[in-house]
Amino acid sequence: MRTIKILLIDDHPLILEGYQNVLSRLEIPEINFIVETSDNCEQAWQKIVSDNYDVVFLDINFPVSNNSKFISGEDLGAEIKKEFGNNIKLVILTVIEDPLRVQNILRNVNPDGFLVKGETNSEELITCLKKIISKPPFYGATISKILQSGVMNPQVIDEIDRQILHQLSLGTKTKDIPQHVHLSLRAVEDRKRRLKDIMNVQQGGNKALLEKARKSGYI
Repeated sequence: MRTIKILLIDDHPLILEGYQNVLSRLEIPEINFIVETSDNCEQAWQKIVSDNYDVVFLDINFPVSNNSKFISGEDLGAEIKKEFGNNIKLVILTVIEDPLRVQNILRNVNPDGFLVKGETNSEELITCLKKIISKPPFYGATISKILQSGVMNPQVIDEIDRQILHQLSLGTKTKDIPQHVHLSLRAVEDRKRRLKDIMNVQQGGNKALLEKARKSGYI
């Protein structure tokens, strides 16, 4: 009998319990499912590098720990794909529906599955799992609609951009950001201007940029 080991990563205990209950009851002939959970990115990464997981379900929004290498689940997802490639099937399961944010996650992480929590029931969760095991990818209705619209923003908000937004959200002044992201002050300012263009922030300083970034799920 084949064993498939699943790791669920989310910082909400009730959500983890619900996912675990659904997937633990799943019965497929000749497959034994083992379902484990983690409520933060650092612990999840340690589990992943020390064990053999076949599937990871990953949320995007997490509180950032001190000295964490992962600002969000997007960073963890990108690291999983970088280190393990197709050996781990990765599913993003999030509340984020902003088209630009979704497009950037698809580009930066390239997950095997992508679901929006608000529209995902137990049946779709199981359908997604079955599909990514046999023939990925699997996208939920909202994600499929964004992809089918054909309106793709060519500009990517990358890891450094998100680090800049994170530092601004912590109250770090622009002149001090080069201490954290290893860029010159001019490069930081250029990236801030580009972020405002991408997010269509036409007026206002850091506050306006951060408000749009929060609404879009970047911080």
